[in-house]
Amino acid sequence: MKKFLIIVAVITVLFNGCSNYELLNSSVYNPKKLVAIKTYRIAKPKSDQLPPNMNMTDYNNIAMAIRQQMNMRGLKEDSTSSNLINFGLTVKTSIVTQSNYPPPPLYWYGFGGWNSYWMYPRYDYLPAYYGNIQLVSEVQKNGVLTIDIVDIIDHTYLWSASVENLVDNSNLQIIPYSEVQPLVATAFSEFPIPLPNTNSKANHQP
Repeated sequence: MKKFLIIVAVITVLFNGCSNYELLNSSVYNPKKLVAIKTYRIAKPKSDQLPPNMNMTDYNNIAMAIRQQMNMRGLKEDSTSSNLINFGLTVKTSIVTQSNYPPPPLYWYGFGGWNSYWMYPRYDYLPAYYGNIQLVSEVQKNGVLTIDIVDIIDHTYLWSASVENLVDNSNLQIIPYSEVQPLVATAFSEFPIPLPNTNSKANHQP
């Protein structure tokens, strides 16, 4: 029995120790409209406008993990939906001469040594009074993934979340899908549309 308890304790420590994803921000800007959405679509980039060290496989891995979170909540992907899911990657600027940089992607924003790259231009919907205040104060870490949901028709900003460690700092590459999944799940951990049956045990009456 003692050996069993020791093994369980070790497994628990190892399991908890593997969680490297910190939720930096989760903000709801229009709760009534957000919880009423039924469909969504994910912003699609052009292959030549991706962030540094991101390829289309990386993009698809992130999009797939986001899709999984939305679908599990009963939401439907629809290419005509007004509810756009946009995401961006924040990276630290290397100290090299500007002439050595390739031309930045179309949806690129630089601020104070940090660069933010988006699949869809964030300035097209982000209210001026949020602007870089949120971006700089809450995501000044390397490899931060930020996910926005916006009604792109009337430019209503609905929700945003940021989580760190999308980039492996040892090689500056995007982490593989097996790690992207839990990272994106962390981003959605405080999403106001809950996963199904999350309260089934709590509501069960013996």
